[in-house]
Amino acid sequence: MKTKTQDLSGAAMDRRLSPPPPWRRWAPRLGAGLVLSGLVVGLLLWGRQAQTKTVVAPQLATVRAGEFRDELLLRARVEPLRSVQLDAAEAGRVQAVLVQEGERLAAGAPLYRLHSPEQEQLLMQRSAEVAQQMANVSVQRSAQAASLAQNRRELAQMQMAQQQAEAEHQRQMKLAAAGFVSVAALEQAQRQAQLASQLLQQAQADQRLEADTRQQSLDEMARAVQGLQRGLLLLERSRERLLQRAPIAGRLSGFVLQVGASVRPGDRLGRIDDLSGGVQLVAEVDEFYLPRLQVGQAAFVGQGEAPAELHLAQVLPQVLAGKVKVLLRWGEGRSPAHLSPGQAVDLRLQLDHARPALLLPEGPGVQAQIYVLEGRELRRRNIQLGRRAAGQVEVLAGLQAGDQVLLSQTPNDSAESYRLP
Repeated sequence: MKTKTQDLSGAAMDRRLSPPPPWRRWAPRLGAGLVLSGLVVGLLLWGRQAQTKTVVAPQLATVRAGEFRDELLLRARVEPLRSVQLDAAEAGRVQAVLVQEGERLAAGAPLYRLHSPEQEQLLMQRSAEVAQQMANVSVQRSAQAASLAQNRRELAQMQMAQQQAEAEHQRQMKLAAAGFVSVAALEQAQRQAQLASQLLQQAQADQRLEADTRQQSLDEMARAVQGLQRGLLLLERSRERLLQRAPIAGRLSGFVLQVGASVRPGDRLGRIDDLSGGVQLVAEVDEFYLPRLQVGQAAFVGQGEAPAELHLAQVLPQVLAGKVKVLLRWGEGRSPAHLSPGQAVDLRLQLDHARPALLLPEGPGVQAQIYVLEGRELRRRNIQLGRRAAGQVEVLAGLQAGDQVLLSQTPNDSAESYRLP
């Protein structure tokens, strides 16, 4: 009975099993840990990439070793050394224009003609005044001539009367000595002779005084007439100036006068450039470089290596809108013949001699804190910069030749690093 019961319970079928290996117990935990670690690393990388911004369209430049040329790039304008401004000397309305803009003129060539009714009226009035004064002078001269003739006749009569009285006195003296006339008759003859002599002397003095007075009056009238004539001559010359002529030979520029236009004295009408005297260059320089500008500094036209005797000749003292004008000239008689007034020329003004240095192109991103390319990221770095000239920046410390830096504008938030797109 016992045996049958045990068979029915299944105890005879039970068997002892061996324990599982240890790796099966910690393998699931290890896999879960690896998955969790991957998720954490992925989240960190994603967060870092989300925080690192991308620079859009970056402009990179490479630090290179070369020569730093302390120069200024300038845009200059060609101007003649000798130029005469054409200013209106008389007022009037333009009657005729006899030349054209850009025409080459000889000295004395007619330029334009003015018409001035006011000047014509004044000229006629002054001519009438001169004629009236000259007529008055003629009348006075005629009166003087008649007076002199009358005085000469009166003087002749009085001289004859004085001679007769003197002769009568001499005759009475002889007769009185012979006893034929009385003493009273002799005295009467003597008084007549003295009176005739006195009247003659008085008449001569009066005639001299009258002649001097008339001559003084005529001289004053003559001087007045001469003054009127000089004024008339000036008016005639001013009428001649209504036809304006070229003061020197050269090329006409800036001349835009039209027929019918009104002109006043002092109006700027144009200029004449004498090209035979050579040309110079006029450029504007930022006032920042004013302390470094010195007369005699060499300049280079275009990309030429030789200065061709071009140098800084003058620095004008006026500063306008932050700019100062400088004049550059060639040596005597060496200005290029192919340059024309008004032409624009690119030049480089040498401020100092070239020297070896690390160089970067000029750009808004080239500052004391600059972004340097490291792999695919731009990292901020403090550097030391030197002088800037001719589109180049001198690097003193913080960079090496071959480093690539961000040349374009840096982002506004100024993060430590940025990544490239």
